[in-house]
Amino acid sequence: MKNKYSIIIIPPDHSKSPRQLQFSVKGKKAIVVGAIGICIFAGGLFASDLYQAKYINEYKNKFAYVDQLELELKGKDLEIARLNEQSAEINNNLLAIASLEKKISNVLKFSDKESDEVSRGASLQSLTPTKTLDAAASKLDSHMEVMQTYYDETLKFEDKVNHTPSIMPVNGPISSPFGYRKNPFNNWTSEFHNGIDIACSNGTPVEATADGTVTFSGWDGYWGYKVSIDHGSGITTFYAHNSKLVVKSGDTVTKGEVISYSGSTGRSTGSHLHYGAYVNGNIVDPLIFTTYTEEQ
Repeated sequence: MKNKYSIIIIPPDHSKSPRQLQFSVKGKKAIVVGAIGICIFAGGLFASDLYQAKYINEYKNKFAYVDQLELELKGKDLEIARLNEQSAEINNNLLAIASLEKKISNVLKFSDKESDEVSRGASLQSLTPTKTLDAAASKLDSHMEVMQTYYDETLKFEDKVNHTPSIMPVNGPISSPFGYRKNPFNNWTSEFHNGIDIACSNGTPVEATADGTVTFSGWDGYWGYKVSIDHGSGITTFYAHNSKLVVKSGDTVTKGEVISYSGSTGRSTGSHLHYGAYVNGNIVDPLIFTTYTEEQ
């Protein structure tokens, strides 16, 4: 047929009659246009799939990076919370340190000048919390300077304590106190006794009552075998009527160190230790430096 096209469909097994499809030129054009449209549509879908696949692959890494950032932010939030807790703990510790500094200052009894010097290192009155870790670190440095000052002063205080007589040289009852007494050699005159007599058996170890330097160790007629110790700060002690001396002049001794053994040498009526003390050249009762009990 003119201006028509036929398509014959023959079944492969020839079990059915061949079928013939006819369409006109316009139908042909419609089929061609439709086929082209379908191809264009399919191509568009394919291109869209390719674009979406590329988009997904491209942004998949970005999404993963965003997820990583979110995890890191959560970690930072936890770290910030931990730092805030540490900051609060540091502030509490700084307040405790400042309070302790004031107590130590009161114990050490600084002079006004020394207190001013310490205050320049860190204000003991500043008991307000810090707002940043940098401020806390700065404040902590200041407190460290103060504590170093206190430590140095404590060492001086300890040294002063060690060089101040505070123990008895021997244990025993005081047979003759400091001050005026009857003369033990005639009992009818009085004399000034410039120390204390401590009753003890012959050969009892005699201990230095404080750290110091031996200024005399030897025979001194009236006092027999005698030891004198300079403790510094104008304090001197002496130990008389010993039977034996252990130290010599120039020796450095420590509190509690054995320096001699008691006896009855020199002008003495029996075995005992005469213990005396001077402060800035003035004779004083040695018991002012220690607490004596009869049990000693």
